[in-house]
Amino acid sequence: MRGYAKETEVKVGIQVDLDGGFTCVEACRTTIHKDEHGLYFECSEGKHYLDGQLEDGEYIGLSIPT
Repeated sequence: MRGYAKETEVKVGIQVDLDGGFTCVEACRTTIHKDEHGLYFECSEGKHYLDGQLEDGEYIGLSIPT
């Protein structure tokens, strides 16, 4: 199993797999977007920004599809 997505891997337009640890979205594959506030994916609340997921250079809860 591959680990979490590295900060250097996650860019606008890339698809990522989300684990089931988010309250605003179920586990799924989604696309990364960016606006003036930063990188995000769409969720039930509108936008989930990734800055809160970044820990030690990895985005917790996101992985790159293989």
